[in-house]
This record gives sequence, structure tokens and C-alpha cells, in this order.
Amino acid sequence: SRLENKQIVSESIVPNFMENSEIRNVQIYIPAGYDNNKSENYSVIYLLHGLPFSEKSFTDPTLWEPWIGAPMPFVSAPDFPAEGFREWVDGLIEMGQMDPVIIVMPDATTKNYGFSMYTNSALNGGFEDYIVNDLTNFIDSSYRTKDTKNGRALIGTSQGGYAAIKLGMLHPDKFCAVASHTGLLYLDGVLALSDAILAENPDGLNGPDPAKFLTSALYAFSAAWSPNLNNPPWMVDLPIDEAGNIIPDVRENWMDHDVFSMLDDPAHLNSIRALKGIYLDAGLQDELGMNAMADAFSTKLTAFGVTHTYENFEGGHFSKLFSRMEISFKFCSEIMD
Repeated sequence: SRLENKQIVSESIVPNFMENSEIRNVQIYIPAGYDNNKSENYSVIYLLHGLPFSEKSFTDPTLWEPWIGAPMPFVSAPDFPAEGFREWVDGLIEMGQMDPVIIVMPDATTKNYGFSMYTNSALNGGFEDYIVNDLTNFIDSSYRTKDTKNGRALIGTSQGGYAAIKLGMLHPDKFCAVASHTGLLYLDGVLALSDAILAENPDGLNGPDPAKFLTSALYAFSAAWSPNLNNPPWMVDLPIDEAGNIIPDVRENWMDHDVFSMLDDPAHLNSIRALKGIYLDAGLQDELGMNAMADAFSTKLTAFGVTHTYENFEGGHFSKLFSRMEISFKFCSEIMD
């Protein structure tokens, strides 16, 4: 097996107001046997990062150091496999836990806000289209892939977990299975963090700040879901005011991108039903309360009769990342052709 580092040009990301680059780094896991087996085509897992903002989020433990501990809310680093990502996946394949697959890890970083939320935004650029169109086309044209929906799955963590569900719901013609680890699946739950956001800002909301995680996330989410190119200097409409009150018009913009709310649209509901597999999980000690948000989303899926697998586990937002990905890799591998 090997890890390849490639760059692709994503036409979907330009133009954008923030001048985010259309040149994107991608890290790709190629399974053992790929080079010797020229007649075989491989299924592809698209593995979407949250933090850190990098295509190497799952392969380089050193990138995590600034994100764990004060002033960050995250108390535990991921359970990185001691042998390294590539050898870890090799082992899962050798043990029969999953089929040999290609794993594609794209970079979805924005220059000013970090989080892109894998969303098309006039401010950030077309990050949804980058993943769904540009990246899949690049992979299918560069590698021997099974280039139908049944050969593709989306797995992500945190913002990537949100994106896996959303992009799967919007594009069931492109993907057959999705898995979300500690994803943002109920945006009213994010808005309920307004008191914690205000506590970071005793002098008022004055933009993103590396020392203020929730505040920076609020601006980043607004850049994705409520951009306003006529509102300098940050070019976003925030969904809360200085007193922490929800601003209804901006909340409505957010709800257009909220997977929980999207289920109310019959077209979206039919789309998510068209997926062959949906997996969700969340840690019971999630530092951001994502477990309550995942609970809400799972409950709504159940109410609408959407078959899915939902699991809770003892752990925080990131602390069991790799042991959980073992489960989602196996889950998606069994569903893909």
C-alpha cells in the first residue's frame, strides 16, 4: 500500500470573494495489490476532515497538538493507531474487516475561516461542488475505480460528519453509503451555544479569534451558510445578536443547510432514503454536545422511517476517532460493490 499526495485544480472553488485557492491538496491511500492487479477496479471512500484543517488530518498526529487543551474545548486527542494510518488500514484489510479500497482525503480549508462546511458559498467558493464533482471526476480519471454510486461512500468527522450526511442526501446519485462521526446534525443545537459564545466575548462580537474556538466557528459557519458580501469587514450575517438573541432571518438561511430541517423537504427525504446505508455515532462526553444533536437527528430519521444505524460510545468529540472509523469503514465496505 502507499499514501500519495496530489494536487488538483477545482474550478468549482473559483470565483470566490475570499480568494480561496482552487489548487487543492489531496492525500490518497492506495491499497496493496492495486499495482499488481491491473484488471481490478476499486471502490472509493471519501474521508472528510473536521479539525485540523488539512488533508493530513487523519495521518499526521502532530497537526492535532494546537487543538487539544486550553483554550480549546477538546480535552482528548484522537486515538491515533501507533503503527500509522496506512499500516492501520492495511491491517483492517488483511484481517478481513474491510475490502481493499481507495481512501481519498481532501483538503477543504478556507483561508480566513478554516471551516468550509463543505458548502457552496459566494464568500468561500463552491466546496460542495469541489467534492461531489471535481474531486470524484479527478479520482475516477486518475485511478481504477468503480465509478458509479455503488462504488463510493462518504465518511467524515465533525464538520466532515455533517458534510457526509448532507452531501449524501443531496447527491444519492453519486454515493451509496454515508457515515458521520460526531457530526453537526442539528443546527439549532449549535445556536443554543450562544451563551458560551458570548462568554468568550465580554467586549462584544468583533470577529474570529484563534483563542475563541466557538466564536471563530460561529463566523466560519456564517461564512458558509449566511454570507453577506455587503457586510464588511467579515462579510457574514451572524445568527445571534450582541445579547445572544437568535436573528430569525439569518437562522432561516442556516436552516436551508441544516440536515435536520432538510428532512422536512419531501425531495430531500426521498434522496436520503435512496442511500443504501447511513451510519451515525457520537460520544456521550462530547465536548460540544454533539451527542444531543445526533440524538435529535437519529430520532427524526426514525420518525420518518429512514433505516439507519446510530451508536453512542464512551468518549469525547475526537477521542475515539480511529476506533469508530474501524466501524464505519467496515459498514461502508460491506455496502459498496
